[in-house]
Amino acid sequence: MERFAPTSLPILLVGATGTGKELFARHIHERSKRIGELVDLNCGALPQEMVESLLFGHRRGAFTGAVESVTGHIERSHRGTLFLDEVLDLSPSAQVKLLRVLDTAEVQPLGETRKHFVDLRVIAAAQDNAATLVNSGHFRRDLYQRLAGIVIEIPTLEKRRSDVLLLANYFALEQHQRLEAGTEPILREYPWPGNVRELRLVIQRAGCLVENGTLPASAIAEAIKLGSPACVLTPDGHELLHLLKSLEWNVRAAATSLGISRSTFYDRLHDAGISLRTLKPSKNGNLADKRSHSS
Repeated sequence: MERFAPTSLPILLVGATGTGKELFARHIHERSKRIGELVDLNCGALPQEMVESLLFGHRRGAFTGAVESVTGHIERSHRGTLFLDEVLDLSPSAQVKLLRVLDTAEVQPLGETRKHFVDLRVIAAAQDNAATLVNSGHFRRDLYQRLAGIVIEIPTLEKRRSDVLLLANYFALEQHQRLEAGTEPILREYPWPGNVRELRLVIQRAGCLVENGTLPASAIAEAIKLGSPACVLTPDGHELLHLLKSLEWNVRAAATSLGISRSTFYDRLHDAGISLRTLKPSKNGNLADKRSHSS
């Protein structure tokens, strides 16, 4: 990204929803040295009957309801960057006209015979089904090739485990809070199906659960559950076991990370139907021995 940001090459960002494609696009624009603005357009959210008008603009009287002239997003991007999020959702007719704009550097608003020169750099974003849509004919191959000057794949957060704690700390600082010691195991163990967007929301949600500026592991765990559909919630017992495993089965450390006493921790295990005696052998016997000696 840093290498190609200063160039004029179009860039296609590929990644699952929530991985931060818009943030990457903004960063690329800021490093591009282009003096115009970044125009952000979500192609999947455009009303189908207004797609071409919003993209290319229109002149007064071009169609019923066009009571005034409107500058399209493409023309607004002159000397700047046009970010086309969810670009694969563009209608076939809009794809044809966009390809023409990229080939000729000219845009023709609806209802006008004169074409306008545009100097823009395009950054597009798509999920990882791009090849399927191109091969099936739902998206023009020539337009895809025109947009994919450089393809940058953004991995899911699950594949970027080392980034989780860094991002969580950043989001906490955004709201003038900090992560308490002991939150790392929960943050690293959770798979983050909603990627960076979900992580940010969890930190914001956890911030609403505490009365001071620190976010304990218990608030993080509750914030994760509050944002998860019931069908994919990790049962409490599984969460406790994940926490224990990450802390090498140290019950004292696990209870401390949750801000509860050891007895309360054992009560939660009992309520979840978990017997540590049968789960984890230790060097001196089983985990039940650990409870009475080292935990």
